Amino acid sequence: MKSRISQSVGYIGRCASVGVVACAAGLSCHAAGWEALGFSLDSGVVYDDNVTRGKVDSDRLADSAMTLSVSNGAVVWLAPHYRLVLNGSVGGQSFQNYGKLSHLDVTADGELQYRASADYMAPTLGLFAKAAYEDYGSFARDGARYAVGVSLRQAVTDRISAFAALTAHARRTQSAVFSGNEASLRMNLDYSLSARQTLYFGAEYRDGDIVSTGRSSLENITIAKVMVSDDAFEGKSMFSYRMPGKTAMLNLGYNHALGPQGAVDIAWRYIEATPDARPSWATSPRSYTSNQVFANFLYRF
Repeated sequence: MKSRISQSVGYIGRCASVGVVACAAGLSCHAAGWEALGFSLDSGVVYDDNVTRGKVDSDRLADSAMTLSVSNGAVVWLAPHYRLVLNGSVGGQSFQNYGKLSHLDVTADGELQYRASADYMAPTLGLFAKAAYEDYGSFARDGARYAVGVSLRQAVTDRISAFAALTAHARRTQSAVFSGNEASLRMNLDYSLSARQTLYFGAEYRDGDIVSTGRSSLENITIAKVMVSDDAFEGKSMFSYRMPGKTAMLNLGYNHALGPQGAVDIAWRYIEATPDARPSWATSPRSYTSNQVFANFLYRF
């Protein structure tokens, strides 16, 4: 199953964070107009040791996927202290073993940013919205994702920059199981080791709907809002269950710029999700966990 968290791990995220700090003075004094950001190509591989998000070992299935996306965007300078950042992308993932988890997606997002002054330590405030449509090999997962929120970008030192966002998420799919709502708080820290090297750390907490896939069990049936036979794991008699719960995520990554246009990025992500309800007689693990490893290459045209 596709990760429940944002796929912005990697150099794209690093560029967004560093770029805001680098152009701080510009945001507070740039004349009205617009600026094209150009095309970006992001390709890579990801390994996930629990694509089912199963709690017990017999339900945990691992897989790897190839990823590819192409994006373009523009900055619209609205006033001396305001700008609008617009982006659009087309991409997808192709899984090796469970092909119905593969998908194509189209995404559009925008963020209105405000910065009160050209002072290096002045924060940048943002109001953003995002919409995406995903077409899976599994028909039940086809549908749209939406997100709106507020953000804060802050230079801590000349080497450290921070980012935080409070976001409301919604997903609407062909199946009620994969439709749901969440609220999240996300924080990131970037540390510039050198002009070409960046180490980054992120943490995110979500409250809302979670989905777990596994063989039929009385525990899952008892706590689930809704369940469905999952067609993505043919021949394994798997069911997917949606239930209210909490999710915690950690990211750790390293980015190395190859030049002014290219970079490689390696990252690890840990996910732990815990249902709100638990039968008193349950003996399975309370939470499901997942480890993901990413390796990406980005090139800007």
